[in-house]
Amino acid sequence: MKNNDIPLTPDAEWLEERLGTGCLWRPEEAALPTELTDAASREFLLTVGFPAVHLDVVGIDTRHVRDEDGLEPFDADEIYGQRYPDDDSPPENFCFTIALSGDQHLMLDAADGGITHYDPNGWDHGAGWQGPAADSLPRLAVLLGLIAESSSALEADDDDIRAAAVAELRERMTGQDPNVDDSAFWDEIFDCLV
Repeated sequence: MKNNDIPLTPDAEWLEERLGTGCLWRPEEAALPTELTDAASREFLLTVGFPAVHLDVVGIDTRHVRDEDGLEPFDADEIYGQRYPDDDSPPENFCFTIALSGDQHLMLDAADGGITHYDPNGWDHGAGWQGPAADSLPRLAVLLGLIAESSSALEADDDDIRAAAVAELRERMTGQDPNVDDSAFWDEIFDCLV
């Protein structure tokens, strides 16, 4: 499949073909946090849904979104080191953990719907924000679908087959979202695969 055959905004059928029937978390509107103000993210969650999966081949886990506090709002300014520790004013900017890989987080920005890489090891010295990882929630869902689609080749015993699969996957993912190419989160995923 060429990148021009891959949807920018996937539908439920495209995602479930790659990630499994019933994998999508599609909450009721009342279950979405009020802090999530990005209209496109809300619409995607309510109409298509987001994959709640564990991609063993890369260690990415999104299953927590189905939990009661699955989308717990975080004070983005605090975790990204933009707020002084003694600032007790109410938070204004929020984000949500949407995916985990080890101790690394992909965060959904509540206001603009962008996906950023957060390293919790750097929060206390203003180094938690690691840059963009995907343009939007639908785009992240597509990236997860591409990984799942390639999982057999990525698990091949033959090093050459696996290396070729990693290179092809990286090219396809970068073709879908240029943030992939400059993301430390994705770099680590690809490095672990090789």
